Amino acid sequence: MPEKFGRQITQETEFLNKICKCVWSEEIEPTEFEEKWGKVLAEFKLQDHEWLKQLYEKRQMWIPTYFRDSFLCGITRTTSRSESENNFYTKFTNPHPTLVEFYMRFESALDAQRHTQGQFDNDSKHKHPECKTSFALEKHASKIYTVSVFYDFQEELEIGCFQCGLEEYKKENGFEIFTIREGCRIRKFDVSFNPANLDSKCMCKMFERLGIPCRHMVWVWKAKMIEYIPDAYVLNRWTTLATKKPIFDLEGNILEACVNFVDCKRMLNELWSEIHTCVSLAQSSEEDLTDLVKNLKGLRLNLEAKKSSNNHENNGSPSKATDIKLLIGATLPTEIVVKPPKISKNKDTGVHVPGTGSDKRLKGDKEKAIEQCQKKKRLCRGCGELGYHDIRNCPHKVKENCKL
Repeated sequence: MPEKFGRQITQETEFLNKICKCVWSEEIEPTEFEEKWGKVLAEFKLQDHEWLKQLYEKRQMWIPTYFRDSFLCGITRTTSRSESENNFYTKFTNPHPTLVEFYMRFESALDAQRHTQGQFDNDSKHKHPECKTSFALEKHASKIYTVSVFYDFQEELEIGCFQCGLEEYKKENGFEIFTIREGCRIRKFDVSFNPANLDSKCMCKMFERLGIPCRHMVWVWKAKMIEYIPDAYVLNRWTTLATKKPIFDLEGNILEACVNFVDCKRMLNELWSEIHTCVSLAQSSEEDLTDLVKNLKGLRLNLEAKKSSNNHENNGSPSKATDIKLLIGATLPTEIVVKPPKISKNKDTGVHVPGTGSDKRLKGDKEKAIEQCQKKKRLCRGCGELGYHDIRNCPHKVKENCKL
């Protein structure tokens, strides 16, 4: 019995390894995947398995080989996104703060993100990572890419230069076809290169999927003595100047309406970049920091004086309507249409207006007992006792009426 159980576990592990190599390979074509899938099922005699049949029928929706040429770098699973956000915000908050405290902690979390982003932008702009080779391609990549993306490209360049080689070369319809071998791998990769416009396409489709040139394309560029990465293969989202370029691809009235906003946004980005640069240059010298603070204070005082003079010229005093417009992004209406609602009556308990005597609401037994104790006792003519009742609601009189 134990030997049979052990063989079953070994067989299941072997099937899992083979089916995973078939399913999650990003370098095979759909026809090759279908062939490998059929061989694995035939080897383990699972051609009639209902669940595997259903998976195979929906293969175009979940097998990577069917959308390996789609850009998927920015796509993450819902669970991954949720877990990442929870992990970040739990460092700043907990389940017990008030609404105001939660808002302040949320703002602190966003400020921390902005500060980290500003540091990364400054490092990408002024600190070039170390190159491992003397190739001009790597030096060009260190100047245009962010640090993290450069390291990914550097790995591809290193493998392409030292582990890839030419297997076959031919020309077809004005294109140069390079067949590249990679180390001891059996699979070969064809790279199509157009000398006229430097257009390059590799069958591994790494650039289409991740937006980073693959090692096979890098080998072809090095062989053709190209000293820079072609512009068509430098995505704006991976560059150090990504936040300074317009993000709108629309034409017509929408683009014209956004021109001013884009220019203002670009100027703000340049301003913050210059501020971070000045701070990083002056942080090692106390004298430089003192001069920088003094200059910034002078600029602030000049801007405050200029703003104050403009307000006095317009209205003789700072305009409250202008401040509201700048704060909420809307002008003060000339006619007030939306007015406060009238005080409503809830559940036949009277109008709730505290302090006017009309605060009629249901009272509990405890509150009634407290109010009763605060009243003075009086003599009842019905029973002749001191109490909180009179002859009209005397309990002895009520008992007599019940007996009758």
